[in-house]
Amino acid sequence: MKKSILFLSLSLALLGVKAGAQIVLDDFTAGTQDGEGAALLGTSWVGQVTQNATTITIGGTAHDDNGWGVNNLPIFDASAMQSITITGEVDPGNQATSFNVQFFDASFGSQAFSISSSAFSTGMTTVTIPIDAWVGIDPTQLDGWTIGGGDFVSNGPDFRMTLDQLSLSPTAIPEPGIAAVLAGIVALGFAIWHRRSTQR
Repeated sequence: MKKSILFLSLSLALLGVKAGAQIVLDDFTAGTQDGEGAALLGTSWVGQVTQNATTITIGGTAHDDNGWGVNNLPIFDASAMQSITITGEVDPGNQATSFNVQFFDASFGSQAFSISSSAFSTGMTTVTIPIDAWVGIDPTQLDGWTIGGGDFVSNGPDFRMTLDQLSLSPTAIPEPGIAAVLAGIVALGFAIWHRRSTQR
């Protein structure tokens, strides 16, 4: 039994699974809470975002400028975060080729992370952008973020998405193949434990 637990623990460690607290930047529910985003003045998203019960839908004449976010937050530390997780779907008429998340720090540094819009399949999909490194920004002094298509221009391609959650995670979300390996390891550990417990 001890060998099984040790094997499972080592396997998880080798696959880079870590524990920690997630930072939810926005859950997009109705009734904006402190620290959550809103349509940013001067962007094409103003008046083009529909607030649903637990999501927002960007449509109308919104383009892929970074039109949703928040500035001047109380400073927060994201240095332990390894990935950005977005739950959403691409809606009909979307022409933005990427989904972009940009962070700002208290010294006016910024860094953008992007993922292809094709990562969002039909229906709500959770996608992950790995944070390989923080560059040009102090992740211990973050005070704002924005989302959009990444072109930063108000007359760019049409942006059409429904978004459900945006968060930072200290755990790099495993790829499907790694998730299958993890599931196999857990099943193997359970089978070994069950076999030994029934032999007593």
